[in-house]
Parts: sequence; C-alpha cells; structure tokens
Amino acid sequence: VANDGRFVFVPGPNDPGIAGALPRGPIPNYFTSSLRSRVKHAILASNPCRMRFFTKEIVFFRDDLVGKMRRHCLLEPREVEEVEDDNDVDDDGDRKASEDVDASSSSGTRRLSRHAIKTVLDQGHLSPLPLSASPVYWQYDHALRLYPFPDALIVGDRVDQYYENYEECDAINPGPFSNGFNFVVYRPIGEILRKSQTKSDVEFSQIE
Repeated sequence: VANDGRFVFVPGPNDPGIAGALPRGPIPNYFTSSLRSRVKHAILASNPCRMRFFTKEIVFFRDDLVGKMRRHCLLEPREVEEVEDDNDVDDDGDRKASEDVDASSSSGTRRLSRHAIKTVLDQGHLSPLPLSASPVYWQYDHALRLYPFPDALIVGDRVDQYYENYEECDAINPGPFSNGFNFVVYRPIGEILRKSQTKSDVEFSQIE
C-alpha cells in the first residue's frame, strides 16, 4: 500500500503551518519529510483542494464548518416539520411527547449539518462568514468558490458523519477518525444509469 497507493493529505485547522486564514497552503516539508520518505505517492495538498475523477469534480475542505455557522447564526435553524409538530396537540390538549435526549441531539446535529451545507452551496463559497470570523486571502479567494457546483464536497468537519445530496452535489462528512475510527468509502461512479448518467455510491465504515 505504501508503495503503490495514492495518499492526499489536506491540512486542517490544528495542523502545523500558517493557519487562521483561508485558503491555506500544504503542511510544510519540514514536518512531512519522514512521511514522504516512507510513502512514495504522498501528495501534500492545500485546503481546500480539488480533484478530478474522469468527469467528476471533487472538492475537499477541512474546517469546523458547523461550529462556525452555529456560533454566528442569529436564529437556530428549524425544519418545517418540527414547527408543525410544535403546533400539533392531541385530543386532551397536551403536546406530543418529545423524543429521547439522544435521538433529539442526533436530529439537532443532522439539522445543523444540513443547513450548513445548504448555506455554503447556496452562497457558492466555502466561507460565507464575515472576515472577522473567517479571514480570507483575497488574492486566493477564487479557490473557495463553489460555482458551478462540484459533483462532491467532502467536508472534514468535527461533528458526526453525515451525507446530504443537495442540487445533485454529494456533501459528505467522514467524521473525526479519532472518534470511533470512522471513515467513508466514496465511489464517484458507483452505477451507470440510462443516457450515460452516473450515480455515486457512499458507504460509511468503521474500524473495529
């Protein structure tokens, strides 16, 4: 694997190097010389980075996306179904019983993740926040743009794993590998449909 495999390393917020502004360059060679001597095809990419798999464009981005969005939102996102449930009462006039704490927490995280992805894609930018919250190098701002939409957006976020398909763009978060050794197998072309159309395949896995 070390001799024939291709490994792409995208720097995150806590990796060494010039941090604090986006986009950020690769991890400096000083910290990766030992790794590169052992892994023949190690690619030290920027954050974000873009790859092309035949006709598919894939964007990789590592950041605390959901956390930043949550800290700077004015109103917490709510689904239409949730609003309807809040207004729904039974025959006795009592509100419906709420779900248990774990299920509610999981649903809330999923809701926040969905809205964060929708915001990023609708804005066409990986950092749709004020410069005081997320500084940007203006001369490289084009590297953060998402228009037109890529075929897949892989987000290295700190929250649990999630998958969303928004406007034919696969948004995937593998989740923290250190928390349960989670990872994702993504096949950009998992199935060939009619009229030369393709369908991707996403598989969430865990090392036990």
